[in-house]
Amino acid sequence: MRPGRIGATLQRRVHDWREARQPRTDRLALTQRNLYILPTASGWLFALLLLALLLASINYQLNLGHLLTFSLASAGLVALHATHAALRGLELELVSAEPVFAGERLELQIRLDDRHPPRRPWRFGRHGILLRWREPAGTETGTDAAAPRSTGVPEGGSVTVRLERPTPRRGAQTLPPLEIESRFPLGLFRAWAVWRIAREPLVWPAPEPDAPPLPEPLDPGDPGPRRLARPGAEDGESGMRAWRRGDRPSQVLWKQSARSLAGGGTLLVRDPPPRPEPGRELRLEAAQLAGLDDEARLRRLCAWVLEAELQQRRWELVLGALHIGAGSGAAQRRAALDALALWPGTGR
Repeated sequence: MRPGRIGATLQRRVHDWREARQPRTDRLALTQRNLYILPTASGWLFALLLLALLLASINYQLNLGHLLTFSLASAGLVALHATHAALRGLELELVSAEPVFAGERLELQIRLDDRHPPRRPWRFGRHGILLRWREPAGTETGTDAAAPRSTGVPEGGSVTVRLERPTPRRGAQTLPPLEIESRFPLGLFRAWAVWRIAREPLVWPAPEPDAPPLPEPLDPGDPGPRRLARPGAEDGESGMRAWRRGDRPSQVLWKQSARSLAGGGTLLVRDPPPRPEPGRELRLEAAQLAGLDDEARLRRLCAWVLEAELQQRRWELVLGALHIGAGSGAAQRRAALDALALWPGTGR
């Protein structure tokens, strides 16, 4: 057998063993089967100190030395059980991972539940729990995403931790393993577990900045689309007017009004576009965007979808064999963005 085939076979067997040992799941209960513990550098130094104290006490026949040595050893054993108990019995669950646009930070909410606290005479909760991503070698994620998150869980309670991930590309994101560890209370031992999350959060294509106007509607009598608003712009930049008696405070555009008042003007309020009449539907089709590559088409279609919803237009999306019928609203927008995110050709 060739060396390359041997390496591939070993890699596949290691992968199969890991999948069987640590299957991907959205909920993980920490037990003796998936929780590991080893001494830290301080723990090994502590063990060497105990050995030196024991040898000195035997050599010089020091009863107080024996008492000190075995007292410190007892404290180390208690720390061993306390560190393991800080994680044993915890349940972790991925609560939410809402889609974002490419380039934004993906936020994941993870709940830690202390549903089965270990039996012990003292009750002080769980402290010093760290969560960090196990990034693949050579991955650049930034200091914020790589930094561990520290938390604690009250006895018999729960806590929600927010973790962030960068999103350099669109599509379904396979999350790296999440490591949960604790060195509480003395830092002599490190207990940890590895959680491989099954859910793959979606990342939508980033809208094209300064995209062209919307295509002509199916009804030729439509007066024509407005210029596409820049992604991330403040609500109301696409239309405003002077304040009139009866306008609500929530309609006031405070930033624009401040500039207007500084120049001797008046308050400005949001002027939403008139609701279009039924029957004037837009057709957003990838085949219309000749001369653009696949990713550029998806970014433009994404921008058009957002602008069509901003204008409260009825629209339909045609993406190859995929067709999303005419409509509008949050469900229509979500279905279109999900389809754009999962369109074949994502650069994984």
